[in-house]
Amino acid sequence: MTHTDARPSRKARRSRLFTPFILAAVIAGGWSYGWFWLRGQAEQRMDAQSADLKSRGYDLSWSARTFHGFPFRMNVDLTNARMAEPTGWAVRAPVLKGEAEIFNLTHWVLVAPQGVVLTRPEAGDVTITGQALRASISHVTEYPPRISVEGAKLTFTPAPGTKPFQLVSADNMQLHTRGGPDDQGAIFFKADGAKTAFTGLLGRLAQDKTASMILETRLSHVSYLRGRNWEAAVKRWSEAGGQISVQQSQLLAGDAEGKAKSGVLSVDADGAVTGSLSVALKERAVPGQPIRTPEQALAAVAQAAGQEPVIEADLKFQNGRTFLGVIDTGPAPKVY
Repeated sequence: MTHTDARPSRKARRSRLFTPFILAAVIAGGWSYGWFWLRGQAEQRMDAQSADLKSRGYDLSWSARTFHGFPFRMNVDLTNARMAEPTGWAVRAPVLKGEAEIFNLTHWVLVAPQGVVLTRPEAGDVTITGQALRASISHVTEYPPRISVEGAKLTFTPAPGTKPFQLVSADNMQLHTRGGPDDQGAIFFKADGAKTAFTGLLGRLAQDKTASMILETRLSHVSYLRGRNWEAAVKRWSEAGGQISVQQSQLLAGDAEGKAKSGVLSVDADGAVTGSLSVALKERAVPGQPIRTPEQALAAVAQAAGQEPVIEADLKFQNGRTFLGVIDTGPAPKVY
């Protein structure tokens, strides 16, 4: 009697030993099915997003696409990827690697190991290469979408015969765009260890020195910044009352320093920046060196009086010219 009762007990114990392995197999099979299902969903979403963007004048395209990252990530490698918007701005990359958490396919981190080519409307291409160049993209239904770009040891090379690019190189660079309430958009830009090709007042401050820059702005009426090309989009935005509010702006280059404390800018019918900024400029006049600019002359007067060579004035952009107080310092920056 005792012997026959022990048999089912041993069988039950043996079945319990296999239970964890059975559960693990079920979970692994379900996870694998889920990953491949999500892969199909990501593929369909990308195709649908590309078609939707093209119907609205944008472009999101690639020549080849490969998904991987099983089991915990969703990675996609794109060959000859291109992203463009109707006004003419575009970015293309020979190789673009994207990565997203398996539980959040709306937030992608992108890496361009071979650099990218930036297309500027009516100004030509700029090839951007460096040790690292990556971006984070989310909230794509907003305008502008939430984009963060970071780079290290970057060089900016305009195509032959095109307009110069204001950055030549940068040790580190950040660019962030955010959408906001009341049809606003925000842009934050920062560069350290930068070589620049500025003209006018900024060019005289930076000269051939290594510079650090910060620019933080807010744009109104951003939904109007659309059109058949860049010029048409900016004109439409300007006619709607679009303005750029400068939150902070700073350029440091050696002993020279320029800060914009506040101001509101817009664009005139000829594409030139118009408006006014409250600025503080610091530029030391070197004894024995010739004075070549109005800023150096004002600095020399301040130094001769035993004062810090800081100029505080309104920087005005009007009629296509730039005025520091009453001094004409050169052409106003042009947007198109």
